[in-house]
Amino acid sequence: MLGKFLKKNRGFTLVELLVTIAIIGVLAGLSTYSLVSTRAKAKEAVALNDIAQIKKSIEMLGNDTGLWPGHQTLNIVCTDLMGGCPEGNEICGVDENGSDCSYGLRDGFSGIVENDTLNSFPAWNGPYMNKIPLDPWGHEYFFDTDYEVTVDNEPCDGGTSCLNAVVVGSYGPNGEGNNSYDEDDIITIMLR
Repeated sequence: MLGKFLKKNRGFTLVELLVTIAIIGVLAGLSTYSLVSTRAKAKEAVALNDIAQIKKSIEMLGNDTGLWPGHQTLNIVCTDLMGGCPEGNEICGVDENGSDCSYGLRDGFSGIVENDTLNSFPAWNGPYMNKIPLDPWGHEYFFDTDYEVTVDNEPCDGGTSCLNAVVVGSYGPNGEGNNSYDEDDIITIMLR
């Protein structure tokens, strides 16, 4: 009787083996998707935390000096109705396309990490941050006094329903910036 049992139970059939491999493949695919999604959310959380710290440092700079980065007037949203924005109203670094603002948040012109050596901020009491990190995708954060947002405070890519706002942000995973606002920008609005 035992010999008969051993003959019948020789192992897995090819179909059983293929079904098992397919199930393992589906489970691996689901876990990979979950891991990628979790990493993307973690990077966004890091960016939002960095942006909050930069925003606080800009607020401290404003409290001490009465100016925003780039020697801009405190609490003013730059609009086309003002006759154009002052030079240097966008403080950013090189974006993914190689576009570059004149100054970045890491420069003395912004007043956050160091005082401007050419045009000193009055009553500067910094540094307000010791170092401004790169965003999780390896790009500089930005400060913009004429960034366009929707009524829901989301990035706006132009149009009649866009409103100007003062924001601190990251150009997000695609790294494209300098007046090409898109839905992957991660922003915090300072003033609208």
